[in-house]
Amino acid sequence: MTTLDSHFFEQQVQNVGNLDAVVIKDIHNFPTIHSVVLPKLVISIVTRGTAQWTYDHSELNVKTNDIIILPARHIFGGLKQSDDYCTTLIILGDKLLEDLRLTSYNYNLQQYHVSPITSLRDESIASISQVITLMETILNQTEPELTHKHEALCGLLNIFFEFLNTFKSEDNQPANNASRGLIIYNKFMDLLAEHYAREHKVNFYAERLCLTPKYMSKLINDATGYGANTWIDQYILAKAKLLLISRKDLSVQTISQILGFPEQASFTRFFRNLAGISPRDFRNENMR
Repeated sequence: MTTLDSHFFEQQVQNVGNLDAVVIKDIHNFPTIHSVVLPKLVISIVTRGTAQWTYDHSELNVKTNDIIILPARHIFGGLKQSDDYCTTLIILGDKLLEDLRLTSYNYNLQQYHVSPITSLRDESIASISQVITLMETILNQTEPELTHKHEALCGLLNIFFEFLNTFKSEDNQPANNASRGLIIYNKFMDLLAEHYAREHKVNFYAERLCLTPKYMSKLINDATGYGANTWIDQYILAKAKLLLISRKDLSVQTISQILGFPEQASFTRFFRNLAGISPRDFRNENMR
């Protein structure tokens, strides 16, 4: 099995820039116990066992034959897992996703933000596994270099999501119709991912969405159970934890600057209020 620590995962994400996609098999500890913000879209296929995750502020219970579409910029963490838990990850590059526009996947993208889990039968998983094996073959083919590797991966991803949507329908798992609040929430999260390091106030995001701060917060709260301020705080906290664990070359002061805090003391207060521990102590507890 593969142990997925923060350094290894960060390296795999960087590799996506050159490879279009990365497939990692037999992982037993994804997601890790600490919440992270995934920078790329990740597909997780649970091949064995069960686990309990956090998805934003909700809990997900996943099991064998579940496929979980993890949109970029959302907050994920692990709560617990069975001893035999194992999953396969596919990390997709931005260019590959961009070239999948107007496909069945993009047409149904909203459903995966709202309901990321698809539970499949053995025969359905077997068909999708064949597609993943072909993706691995294409990604690993170096001699000779495939002339149309990117196009071949796009085609296989189209097949993957066509299978997924078809099997979801056959297994009577209709897509959820996203409420206005969920649509606003997803747009808000996209803006937050782009501006979190400079903008920590609700007013900025409400203005970008042409809504009043009060109304935007109400829509988000009605849809998710948490207001916009909570999401901003939790997003910044998740980013802070990721930097503290994966970038030990950065001082706490530098991290506070990266996250848009005027001074280290205000970052420390923020972190302690939400995490119950100082950033320095959190890092020390997670040193390898």
